[in-house]
Amino acid sequence: MSHFACKEFSALEKDLKDDLLECYVEAQQEIEEIINSIEGEGFSFDKLDELFRSLHSMKGNCSVCFLDPLVGVLHKLEEIVDGMRGGYIQYHHHLGDLINVVIENVYSLLQQIYQSHVAESELRDILQQGLDGIYAEEDDAERPKLAAVLLKQCSHQVTEEEEDCRDASSLIIKVEFTEQQQADIDLFAGFSHKLNRLLGYSTERSERILKLCQLINAELRAPVDPCQLSAAAYMHNMGMALILNCKDDEEAKQDATMNHPMVGAKLLSKHEGWEEAVDMVKAHKERFDGSGYPEGLVGPLIPQGAFILSMAVMFIDSVWGKSGSEYNKSAMRAVQSVNFESGKGFPQHLIESFNAAIRKALVAKRK
Repeated sequence: MSHFACKEFSALEKDLKDDLLECYVEAQQEIEEIINSIEGEGFSFDKLDELFRSLHSMKGNCSVCFLDPLVGVLHKLEEIVDGMRGGYIQYHHHLGDLINVVIENVYSLLQQIYQSHVAESELRDILQQGLDGIYAEEDDAERPKLAAVLLKQCSHQVTEEEEDCRDASSLIIKVEFTEQQQADIDLFAGFSHKLNRLLGYSTERSERILKLCQLINAELRAPVDPCQLSAAAYMHNMGMALILNCKDDEEAKQDATMNHPMVGAKLLSKHEGWEEAVDMVKAHKERFDGSGYPEGLVGPLIPQGAFILSMAVMFIDSVWGKSGSEYNKSAMRAVQSVNFESGKGFPQHLIESFNAAIRKALVAKRK
């Protein structure tokens, strides 16, 4: 597999590169919101103008930072949107989907360059050649078809590693509990479901968090005890029950939020045999760089299971929010948010396990 590099970008100061990634994500969110608005509320030239400006800003930032191979892709995408503004390219939902997917893939390449100083040439070439073909097509009615082809090319391909994930049932991680553990887990699940309802979350929130925790854990070379992880997944938020008594007292709500990991851990510690889970619950709001709470722990002082739990909660709450009613279009945004915390909120090797778990979930969902 061939790769390309952007040596001038790699030589930039880390703060500048971090700013670029942050600005890219902000522009990407703006673009996704515009596309969603067009799809949901209808087409308008004002929305196309906003879309063009966001794309132009994104491309300009990449150009300033010497990311020329990615600038070419974004420039062609910008030209297609400009064609829509000019009326000679008609907006189509395939083109809208393609805009989002291309930007997602460019971000993936950008992260590769940021982390490893090189990125995959094949993906970049697929994007560039596909967009060149769409823009050059003289029959506008053919453009949506070409966009659909490019969308298919951009989709994740099933690798040998993913062959075991063709059936969604392969994503079910079987955890063997003792009789006493099972009784406790059933109790914890009941507590969690009740609290989710009181806090306005879907009752499915706990199960989604639990499944993702176990998927991430299964990707690790040295996984944590899945029984302990299950207890932590159900009990991590129990301390938030205190917030229900705060009513409109914002200071009390803030205190309850900051203390809820300790409170949840204390509640769990009343049940024997869950010491590892207690530590996970207590530390699930800690951050790898030491900026978390309640104790400001750093790096290896934080249990691996706490990081797994935190990543799962971050993803599930970003995608489903409190309504939990449907799998919305923010899934990629949630993945990017978790990845953006590499080296800050979470250690990099766990980010890689998270990505592998999400990729398998997406493959199974597609099947």
